[in-house]
Amino acid sequence: MADLNFQNRTLYHGDNLDFLRGMNSETVHLIATDPPFNKNRDFHATPNSLASGARFQDRWSWERDVHEEWMDSIKDDWPGVWEVIDAANMSYGRDMGAFLCWLGVRIIEMRRVLRQDGSLYLHIDHTAHAYVKALMDGVFGHRNFRNEIIWFYKTGGVSKRWFGRKHDTILFYSKSNEYKFTLQKEKSYLSHRYGFSNVDIQEDEQGIFNMVTMRDVWDIPALRGNQPEATGYPTQKPLALYERMIRASSGPGDIVLDPFCGCATTPIAAERLDRQWVGIDIWEDAYQTVLDRLEQEQLAILNEDEDGEQASRRLLTFGDVTYSKGPPERTDDNEVAAPSFRLKMRRPIEPWQKITHRQMVNILVKAQGSADGVICAGCGRVLEKEFMEIDHILPKSDRGENHIMNRILLCRPCNGRKRDNFTLRGLVRENKKKNVAWMRDEARAQIAQSKATEFAEWVRDNFQSSECQELIRQD
Repeated sequence: MADLNFQNRTLYHGDNLDFLRGMNSETVHLIATDPPFNKNRDFHATPNSLASGARFQDRWSWERDVHEEWMDSIKDDWPGVWEVIDAANMSYGRDMGAFLCWLGVRIIEMRRVLRQDGSLYLHIDHTAHAYVKALMDGVFGHRNFRNEIIWFYKTGGVSKRWFGRKHDTILFYSKSNEYKFTLQKEKSYLSHRYGFSNVDIQEDEQGIFNMVTMRDVWDIPALRGNQPEATGYPTQKPLALYERMIRASSGPGDIVLDPFCGCATTPIAAERLDRQWVGIDIWEDAYQTVLDRLEQEQLAILNEDEDGEQASRRLLTFGDVTYSKGPPERTDDNEVAAPSFRLKMRRPIEPWQKITHRQMVNILVKAQGSADGVICAGCGRVLEKEFMEIDHILPKSDRGENHIMNRILLCRPCNGRKRDNFTLRGLVRENKKKNVAWMRDEARAQIAQSKATEFAEWVRDNFQSSECQELIRQD
């Protein structure tokens, strides 16, 4: 396990992906977070509230919100995740695909920073729940799925056209099978003969109750504007909800992370339960909200100057809250997030090694081109560019790299057969062995392979030349 490269009680301000990528691997015990839901709405804080001025757009598009580097990384290292994104594009719409790509690169990094005994609770609702569940299966593996927790709440307003939508979903995954978990108990005033593990019988002002094992449906009231903990933040969740997650999957002194900490519910819940915490949010007033809520919870004191006036900086009774706009610096050799392999060296840093899939395709189309189209390097068929797919010569399972020197264009049937199972040479042998119907010309396939390697070497050696740059930029 890597050393910590961040401090307890730290609030990072900015895009959480940069900060997640800066955190050392396997340093966090628990992530409890409430990301956007792809509601296709704008959210605004209540005027004159603690969070007054807070707002965000829960709308997503490929053009505005997704970087090409993210798509390439997912396609290369997490093909199962990409298939979920691609399916969402087809079945729901491109906004859902863009949202999942945006969220997916962040979940991949969340998994990396979790310790082997760590867990993630991800809060979502019906809008994207099914797709996010599949996305999480792709990142964590379906065997590490622990619970689909239903948070049931009683709020006003119902529809005449469907049953009232009065619950959210919390997806609970662990990093491995060695995760921390403490069984929770709750009150039950009902008298049941079956289905409960009774511990004892107790009495309070409401009468006699049983302490029973907690199920995966949580009846916790939603926040109302007149409650003391309400800040007016548009998507604030109750402390009781996040305290329950923290109690179940961490212990005193453990590190709790919330990459979407917003109005500071997770940091406050962690502080109340004697956990360490780190929060990340893009909202500029998140830091002040953390301080205000710590004071409200009597977890902080005001620092006064000699004249008894309140100073601008607030101090906790046990130390400062650190505020930073810059990500931490990795000290763990920049270990990658992909689960099935470990690269012996850091990710490529040479400029020619950083070109995107689209740019590599431009190069390989020229390299493998013929008068009639593009030659498949697996079977020798000549097809139009649109029927070609980029793949690795040496597969990722054999520590193949992602740069142009290890790339080739294959027809869709060859790429479907190859996947991560064969080297390019192994694919050709398999095609011949199976006597596949599309195997056309092995000699021509070998020519395509040689030309692709030759062009890749030329790009490496002439990357800064105007000729190379013009080729890369072609659409």
